[in-house]
Amino acid sequence: MRVSRSLVLGTALVALGTGLLPAVTAHAAAPGTSRTTSASAVPTVPAGVQADGNLHLYRDTNYANYCRGYVGNSADWGTCRNQVSSLWNNGYPGNLDDVWVYYGPNYTGARRGVYNGVAIPDLAPYPFDAGTGTGAGQSINNNIASHRWTNL
Repeated sequence: MRVSRSLVLGTALVALGTGLLPAVTAHAAAPGTSRTTSASAVPTVPAGVQADGNLHLYRDTNYANYCRGYVGNSADWGTCRNQVSSLWNNGYPGNLDDVWVYYGPNYTGARRGVYNGVAIPDLAPYPFDAGTGTGAGQSINNNIASHRWTNL
């Protein structure tokens, strides 16, 4: 039921201009993925797969060119910084299951919310929230430097 709530709530909030990214339908079915932070076991974005606790980052659109997965907060995305064009919030549902992505390192600058379970194949259409700091209004595509788990 969490995914349905996220889809309905996410769509409604985006329509209101709150800056929370809507749920996006997964495009491919695949076997379950394991917890990973390396490109050796690249997770796909299957429908109905169980959460693995990671925010998965991809350098290219449509979940291509896996960069890494983060279980916890990250103040600096390192080699993935400003190089991500698609992502997947596959965090565990519950407390602190949503993510703020930030324009700058150390959770600085503009931000944008991503609900739990949301997979976004192309970040280009989504800007950072207006009035949230340096980078506000700019596309989040290739512009994210850090993230923090939260409740949206």
